[in-house]
Amino acid sequence: MLAAATVWAFASAAWGDPDTYEWTRLRHKPAAISDLSAIAEQPSHFMKQAVELSGCVSGILRSEVLTTLLFKLDSGQIVHLLARPEHEVTPTGAHARAIARLAEPGGDVYTFNLLAMTSAPAAEGQPAPPEAYAQPASQQFVAPPQPQEQPAQPRYVLPSRGGPSLMSEARILDAYQRAIAYFNPRLSEKERCTIARYIIDFSRRIGVDARLVMAVVAAESNFNASATSRTGAMGLGQLMPATARGLGVRNAYDARDNLWGAIRLVRGHLENNDGDIALALACYNAGSGAVRRYGGVPPYRETRNYIRKVTDIYLQLAPEMAQ
Repeated sequence: MLAAATVWAFASAAWGDPDTYEWTRLRHKPAAISDLSAIAEQPSHFMKQAVELSGCVSGILRSEVLTTLLFKLDSGQIVHLLARPEHEVTPTGAHARAIARLAEPGGDVYTFNLLAMTSAPAAEGQPAPPEAYAQPASQQFVAPPQPQEQPAQPRYVLPSRGGPSLMSEARILDAYQRAIAYFNPRLSEKERCTIARYIIDFSRRIGVDARLVMAVVAAESNFNASATSRTGAMGLGQLMPATARGLGVRNAYDARDNLWGAIRLVRGHLENNDGDIALALACYNAGSGAVRRYGGVPPYRETRNYIRKVTDIYLQLAPEMAQ
């Protein structure tokens, strides 16, 4: 599991163009930050105040829904910069400047939403990047860090929606079943197969990354179709009664009905939040009203822990692949 409080949000600006970078700088008026001490003292301030960072791109983690840059500041500190997958980013090993906004205070690694980035000369006195960093980004693979005090969790490399171009349908189904068995070994093979088929099929049809759905269901119910929370949330996706009715779910304890509703709910939250996964998960956990009321992720410990848990599971199911 990741030690960092990685919150997934997306940048909205164009990339690489110096004019766009300067326009972003004029618009957001970022504070120049040479190290993270100022942010550590006033983390809430920098969730609103953009910052300008200078450093080297030391790694790129790619998935269908997110690009994460491991960015080594000139001070030697590492931060994570999050961008949409369609945006071109400065290649691995290049020195760059970045305008970003803190995604969430705390954590062992600071995570920022990337607003704009441009290549820049290395700071005077900075060593050239190692030769290993000179590989094309398409050949890079960077695994999320693992805390030393916990055993590493098994990884299941799952295709996002069961795409047959990567794996046969039988291998896809088997991979999802094995992942489900890890979270709930009490399920029979038939139950695992049923849940896996629904997640793969519905995610493909609704247009959601099936691995994200897997992470949500694992965090919500541990793949227990009979689960009921103390607040009355039901089934695999832990749908509240009113939410289930609104989604047209007749039997929230039926795997098919529940997953069809839960996946559409995830898709709706993603659409309503411009693809921001952190906000979508916050809406799923705390409700859209709470997210609107606080103008972002609510300051609820449960919700913040939930986002962290889902994203950690997601990274276990979908280790970033450079393709």
